[in-house]
Amino acid sequence: MPKQHIYKLLLIMRLTIIILIATMMQVSAGGFGQSITLNTKNAPLSKIIREIRTQSGYDFFYNKELIKNIPPLTIDVKNASVEDVLNQCLNGSALTYKIDNKVVMIKEKPTGILDKVKDFFALPIDVNGRVVDSTGVPLIGASIYLKAEKKHAVADVRGEFSLRGVQVGSVLEISYIGFVSQQVTVTRENAGSLSIVLKADISKLQEVAVVSNGYQTIAKERSAGAFAKPDMKVIENRSTSMNILQRLDGLVPGLTVNNDPGHTGSPYLIRGLTSVSISSSPLYVVDGIQQTDVSNINPQDVADITVLKDATAASIWGSRAANGVIVIVTKKGTRGDKIKVNYDAFVNFQGKPDINYFPVLNSQQFIQAAKETFDPVANTYANATTFQVSSAGLAPHESILYNQYLGKITAAQANKSLDSLASISNNQQIKNLFYRNAMLMNHTLSVSGGQKNYSVYGSMAYTDNRTSSPGQSNDTYKINLRQDFNVGKRIQLSLITDLTNNIIYSPRNISPTDQFYPYQLFQDNAGNNISMPYMTTLNDATRIDFETRSRINLDYNPLNEVNLGNTKTDMLLSRNVFSANVKLIDGLNFEGTYGYTKGATRAQNFDDQQSYKVRSQVVQFTVAPTAASTPVYYLPATGANYAITNLTQRNWTVRNQLSYNKSWNNGLHQLTMLAGQEAQEQYSVTNTSSIKGWDPLLQTGTAVDYKTVTSLLNGVVWPNYAATYSLLTDGGYFSENEAPISRFVSYYANAAYTFNHKYTINGSYRIDQSNNFGIDKAAQNKPVWSVGGKWLMTEEKFMKDVTWVDNLALRATYGITGNAPQPGTAASYDIISVSSSSFLPNSRGLQVGTPANRKLTWESTATINLGLDFSVFKNRLSGAVDIYRKKTTNLLGNVTTNGFTGYPTIFGNLGDLQNKGIELSLTSVNIRTRKFGWSTTLNGAYNKNVITSLNISAPVTTGSGTNGMVNQQFVTGYAGYALFAYEFAGLDNLGDPQIRLANGTVTKTPNISKPGDIKYMGTTQPPWSGGLSNNFNYQSFGLSFNAIFNLGHVMRRDVDNFYYGNLSHSAYANGFTTGNINAEFANRWKQPGDELTTNVPSYVSSSTISTTRRDVGYYTLADINVLSASFIKMRDITLTYSLPRFLVKKINADQITLRAQVSNLMIWKANKYGIDPEFQYGFGGSRSIPTNQGTVSFGLNVRL
Repeated sequence: MPKQHIYKLLLIMRLTIIILIATMMQVSAGGFGQSITLNTKNAPLSKIIREIRTQSGYDFFYNKELIKNIPPLTIDVKNASVEDVLNQCLNGSALTYKIDNKVVMIKEKPTGILDKVKDFFALPIDVNGRVVDSTGVPLIGASIYLKAEKKHAVADVRGEFSLRGVQVGSVLEISYIGFVSQQVTVTRENAGSLSIVLKADISKLQEVAVVSNGYQTIAKERSAGAFAKPDMKVIENRSTSMNILQRLDGLVPGLTVNNDPGHTGSPYLIRGLTSVSISSSPLYVVDGIQQTDVSNINPQDVADITVLKDATAASIWGSRAANGVIVIVTKKGTRGDKIKVNYDAFVNFQGKPDINYFPVLNSQQFIQAAKETFDPVANTYANATTFQVSSAGLAPHESILYNQYLGKITAAQANKSLDSLASISNNQQIKNLFYRNAMLMNHTLSVSGGQKNYSVYGSMAYTDNRTSSPGQSNDTYKINLRQDFNVGKRIQLSLITDLTNNIIYSPRNISPTDQFYPYQLFQDNAGNNISMPYMTTLNDATRIDFETRSRINLDYNPLNEVNLGNTKTDMLLSRNVFSANVKLIDGLNFEGTYGYTKGATRAQNFDDQQSYKVRSQVVQFTVAPTAASTPVYYLPATGANYAITNLTQRNWTVRNQLSYNKSWNNGLHQLTMLAGQEAQEQYSVTNTSSIKGWDPLLQTGTAVDYKTVTSLLNGVVWPNYAATYSLLTDGGYFSENEAPISRFVSYYANAAYTFNHKYTINGSYRIDQSNNFGIDKAAQNKPVWSVGGKWLMTEEKFMKDVTWVDNLALRATYGITGNAPQPGTAASYDIISVSSSSFLPNSRGLQVGTPANRKLTWESTATINLGLDFSVFKNRLSGAVDIYRKKTTNLLGNVTTNGFTGYPTIFGNLGDLQNKGIELSLTSVNIRTRKFGWSTTLNGAYNKNVITSLNISAPVTTGSGTNGMVNQQFVTGYAGYALFAYEFAGLDNLGDPQIRLANGTVTKTPNISKPGDIKYMGTTQPPWSGGLSNNFNYQSFGLSFNAIFNLGHVMRRDVDNFYYGNLSHSAYANGFTTGNINAEFANRWKQPGDELTTNVPSYVSSSTISTTRRDVGYYTLADINVLSASFIKMRDITLTYSLPRFLVKKINADQITLRAQVSNLMIWKANKYGIDPEFQYGFGGSRSIPTNQGTVSFGLNVRL
């Protein structure tokens, strides 16, 4: 880690510690007592006291006769204080205790005169309390029964309840589905503020029924919506990525994670594709506020995730919810809890990528191919050595072959030189010079606790994401602080502040995917970097001429270039959320949420004056007609290129709402209502400052006459460049781009009514208004709504005798959601943008960037969902099944328009599509004993979509070009991300590929196929997706296996693309995208008869002959090269071990857990070519180097 990063980390840690200490001063220090963990059933108090003494070291003094009358106790606590355990043991009894210097004295309660009078007259009292889970989340709808007096209450949205006229000594029973019921005896001491924490019932985990939609916390039992909640333990332990969305893979039915590197849409889809041109990504919500990016959220700070999938679940988000919603809730402290410190760390060793993954020729095969394809007649020496703007210089093997052809060397000399190249392999140098071992490391330190009216959660984290590229660094520093306040009994306030600082530094590394010749060495035996001027666009003669006239060296040394330039990005993001909850009257609350997010990103691009980029750019704008001329430099001949880009983003949200939650007649009627208003604005501005001739020491640069250099310069050294202004890619001194402001104003309401705990009806309505659609009010408004019903069948009398069914509920919903374009991409009025051109005054002007479309309207998605929730055999088997249909109309995208308008397309509504699918979530408790447990969870989903109508922006034509049917992904009547192919009919006797048309005709004639001749092969988006988890627990050990699967989709394989021309490479200016070629070139057609044994077309020297007599796309885009992309991977295998308590106690810790994890092991793939579908561009048929595969992680978690 660089020194400046260490200094910044230390500074952030100091600030964090100061903040946390100042905050913790408000929290009672009494929570630092000894921690007790007990799990006893019907145990005598004497036994419990012995256990407390063993764990805490406290001494006890009491009269045995006093505790004889205490009934057997059931205590289940974890990391509790001695006081908490004693309070539970003695609650409701006539005994009390006193602690003095680790000595506990148990004695009878003194009875005051007033208490005696009250007890004599048995005066009733009022009881007030709050019900939460172990994380402090209110359990809305929890039932509170007063057994003796048959009174009943239901916890409200804050988890609070009240009962009037309760007799002292009465017993309350508090219950909630999925949690262990608890009984509490009412005393005068606890009646005013009962704090009840229910613990989750391990056997009923699938029924834990609290979900968040971002606006409210909902009792799932009272909602008909399709919600899904992932296993948070798996998410916490996954360590191959800090992106929490990547950690969701395989854990949520209906959420597909497609890592195809060339995939043009969102990698995350919920229930299929709902848009073809605008974003299909889900809406992300963090702590009630919409976020455009959640990759900076620390997974260790996340308490809960809920995925909203159907209209009833997601329609509260209105026009932005068609793609589904992922709701993230971060952690908070627990009121009345002791201070807890948690440290979590892991290191993920990722190793070096496998460069042998690419199927390319080795040096011997390459030289042989070079010999076989060398044709000095079709590709003359004069043409090969004449300067061309985008052509590469003459490679070593080409020079040898041309020198032999020209008679400069003999055949024996040529063969000796070529054999020498064939014996060289640069694999080891590439591994050593271009790669390093990648690693991901994270440290998170958090503190939480609270008093009666205050709680806090604070964390600080550091992440080092070290890629396999040498010299690159990616460091993230985070501070997160959440504070919750109770102001009296009616007001709750919350403040969240989350700061992220991400710093990325990247030198000018050569990409390992660059296609170099297999014989190219980058260092000699002495370790000196080797020059390769032929890798530029200049041959030796041209380079020497340019150097002579410009007086500037144009040598090129790849490894020297690495440290002659860099890019540094420094991003600071602040996320702030303030919320207020005011209890107006019984059941009615005002809730306000106010979010403000601001991001500032500073990107610095530096290229030293010695870099080839700067040197060649100066020569391109240097006038020197002859070698004797004095060069005139129109760009600074000394100094660096330096550019700074500043991006500022600002989003704010204001939400005010009223919520009502009430029950009548002992819970016979339950009503929840919500109504509110929301406003949101998104704004961003980018400005760039650039300078040439920059001196980093003096902090000065040199002025450039851009007006002159952007006009035609005569007599330039480097021809064809000076007339092109766009070559100065860093532009002028200053430019600014202010993105259109996006504003939303919304009004919404929803309600849920439950009768007799069995029948629930949900409904919601929302109107969104957005300036994205211009000033037309009719276009701005988008109403969305949903209705749903739920029937809890197990509450019916006819189900009471079906004892093996624990829970059975039917759900049905229907509703409308929507989608809107990005700001500035569409409107009902013309959008003006800035244009750059050398023909404009001062090279800048205005143009209509987006023409008006007054018929533009929102995308709209109608969804119907039928669901079944169940659990059977005492919750041994539980799960949910959902069937849905989504119909999207008025798809947004580029629509063909009348050419007389001056625009070939405008942004508008272009068609409709439909999705159908089924989802299954199934959990089984296979074995459950005191020491051993085994559970299995299966998440699976199937989605089928079809585009029912589409007015595409360009007509589908014939042939293998961009607009050919074979290259379309969105076509009416087919699935989105469709893959089409020619029906291959083999090679002819010239080695040319042939196809079979729909009428059976076999042909190789180019551009003869029609859309009907093309075969539909499938979709590159997996129809089947899901995951399988197995979790084992034995005493202090835990072992989990989490596999994921993507099935039913297809991909093109990477094939040979070299069929004519020189066996050369693309030049420096084009990024070295070609050089070595696919290994199957060695198996190409070479002579008549080979068509019987190979499908790889022949090589033809002349590009003209090749393109006129055949279409090589008939092979590269043929059906024989389309493969199944189905695969199953073991995402992670995790082993955890919790150290014994006697060891943990020695350092005064509550728990220490060690973990080891192996990630991303391929179990099965359907193709036989060794292709990992997650690293294959399925539509284009190109590979990426697999990263983060077969990694090993080690982690530590310490709780104090």
